[in-house]
Amino acid sequence: MLPSTALPPSPPAPEEGAWADRAGLLEERARAMGALARWYLAPHRALLLWLATMVFALGWVLAVSGFQFLVTGQLVEHLLGVMFLGLALGATIPSSLGVAAGIRRDVSVGGRLRDWARLAHDPRTLPLWRVPGSALLWLLPSVLLSSLGLALGASTVFSELSPESFGTLLGISVVFAAAGGLGLAKAIAYYRLVSRELTPGPGPEGR
Repeated sequence: MLPSTALPPSPPAPEEGAWADRAGLLEERARAMGALARWYLAPHRALLLWLATMVFALGWVLAVSGFQFLVTGQLVEHLLGVMFLGLALGATIPSSLGVAAGIRRDVSVGGRLRDWARLAHDPRTLPLWRVPGSALLWLLPSVLLSSLGLALGASTVFSELSPESFGTLLGISVVFAAAGGLGLAKAIAYYRLVSRELTPGPGPEGR
């Protein structure tokens, strides 16, 4: 899988005359969108997001437990609290930095993909850049994860729990819902591109 910096850049402006004819434009457009879409919806990127989500959730559990140990006032519990907080930092910081870096790359590649899509409408080239299996891999787990996060958050809010349990479950629900939302946003953005390709409309070639 190519890094995002090696992928096709955004297309030149139409007035720059980069293509001699429409056939050349469509060929280059399909090639660029295929490379960008395969990177954007790569299965391993979805797995990395879910893995980072689980690691961050584990770090949150360790952090809440660490704070709970610290407030007990006993030496042994203080030592355990410090250890748990150290483990929590080791889990949450790398996973959150990884997700943030992934979001930045997704924004860049998604922008290039939309720029190429706006150049024309050509349903005949859709099979050259469509990645339905990868899109489903992002969509279905994201729906399940966001639904689980929302259900867990709702049940936590309306349940009588101890402060430790409340903070733990509410934090996990927020993490799950946020990760599911990220996956849904990518899948929806891709399906909007496919829908646009299949919907006749005026493009640069029709003006």
